[in-house]
Amino acid sequence: MAKQKNKPMWALFWILLTVFLIGLAAETVLKYIEIRGTMRPEDPAYVLGNRLMRAFGDESVPIWSVPTALNWMLLIPRDPAQFALRWIPYLVAFLLPVFCALLPKKAIPLILCAIGAGFVGVGLAIEPLLASRPYSNLYAAIPFGIECLLLILACIALGAKKKGFAIALGVCAVLLALLSPAVSALLAGMSIGGGLPDGYPIRSYCFTQLRRLPLSAAVSQWPIHKTFAFVLYALILFTAPKRFPKR
Repeated sequence: MAKQKNKPMWALFWILLTVFLIGLAAETVLKYIEIRGTMRPEDPAYVLGNRLMRAFGDESVPIWSVPTALNWMLLIPRDPAQFALRWIPYLVAFLLPVFCALLPKKAIPLILCAIGAGFVGVGLAIEPLLASRPYSNLYAAIPFGIECLLLILACIALGAKKKGFAIALGVCAVLLALLSPAVSALLAGMSIGGGLPDGYPIRSYCFTQLRRLPLSAAVSQWPIHKTFAFVLYALILFTAPKRFPKR
């Protein structure tokens, strides 16, 4: 029985991998559509690729905001390919939960994801205090803090093998997945200081951003792939209790 519980869950692995690939494709397609709509007829074809790579790089700036504020690295690379390379930490964090299905201790990948989310959230919160020309605002740090908290609680539930706790957190992950696209869209339109553009009243701003979903969330400090990340967390939290010991 113990050996059965420690065997890799290949069916779950392929499901998680499929969700990951769909999320990555959605991230790319939305950026492509948004950028394609802003191009001029006379723009050469390579401009589209360059702008697409820059879009991934712009989205990943929160990861690098604190090092930039401390003058450890450039905020804006010169080569468009470097923008795409800067998104690799998001790619790794998005892929890590997929391997939960293959590991007996499923909390390990989630611990790493929690550390990553916490780092970005703290970076977004303190970057305005360190940088002479701040990039972020406190509002953008909130969803990363919520993700970090959910993952910490998930690790506790999985480590302690608390079935009810894990399932309850899975339900929370589903709800956060449903809310995530709206959060991406709303953050995408905020100014650096967290204010609304052009003095928009809050209702008009929210209506405009949400009406343009999903394109309004194509480039956001809260990436659109986070929607699919929460789906991954939910699947893990719903399936892991099946192998918990009966009490």
